[in-house]
Parts: sequence; structure tokens; C-alpha cells
Amino acid sequence: MAAGFLGVAHVGIVVDDLEEAVAATTPVAGGWSDILEWDTVVRFPDGSREERPVRFVTAASGPAHVKMIESAEGSVWAPTGGVQQLHHLTYWVPDIEEATAGLLATGRYRVEADGLEPDDSVRFRYLLNDLGLRIELGLLANKPGFDSWAAGGEHA
Repeated sequence: MAAGFLGVAHVGIVVDDLEEAVAATTPVAGGWSDILEWDTVVRFPDGSREERPVRFVTAASGPAHVKMIESAEGSVWAPTGGVQQLHHLTYWVPDIEEATAGLLATGRYRVEADGLEPDDSVRFRYLLNDLGLRIELGLLANKPGFDSWAAGGEHA
């Protein structure tokens, strides 16, 4: 495993109807967190920005969690070809810029979008490889908040 990568943290899946997907998978998910709606800002490599509410939920079971994200037409969370699908694999990293540099150095990845904090610092980054697989780099400092939310607590 590449330096700084701590293993798959979660698998993100885009779904059309979050409540329906939660109800359909509750028997096998080991429980779900509360559905969180978050006004999310993403920045694209050309500098353009998009702000929209995003709804998502995570399975309580782990250590690699399943996260479902409600599709949002015209966004980075829109399913390709209108089909519900694997959206991303997330890895916690201590330094997003260093992990990004390592992936870019392979020549197989490009930055797709950055998820921003209110102060414009990068909270997460999506990268696409030449096979169409999306990797999310999540800042390790945010892992305790994610883990608390997954266990039924508040999301930080």
C-alpha cells in the first residue's frame, strides 16, 4: 500500500432515493447512521465552484463502511448513464496534497474536484483514474467525526 494510505475507509455508492435504499438494505447493513444533509462546496480544476445540499448516510458496520449518497443531477454525484453505481473508494490520509502528488505521479490519475471547508481548505478530494475509478482522499483529522457519526453519534 502506498505511503500515507491507511486502507479503504468506505465505499461510496450513488443512489436515486436515499430513504428507499436505506430501507432496502437495513437487514444486511448492521444499522445506518442518521441521514445527513450538508451544504457542500466543491471546486473543480478549472477553478469553478458548485454549492449544493448533499444527502448521505453510512452503515454502522465497518471497518470499511458503505456510504450511500443521494444522486444530484448535474453534479459530481450524478450517476453515469443514470445507473446507481459505485461512486468512490475512500482512503484516510494525513496529508491530502502529499497523497494527491503520489497518485498524480503514477500518470494514471487526475484531480476531479475538491470538497471545501467554509475557509476554502480542502476537506476531501476526488481523483479519477484512466479506468474511471474514483478515489476520495479524506483528511485523517476528520476520521473521528466520521466514526462517531457511523456509530450513531453526531457528524463533525
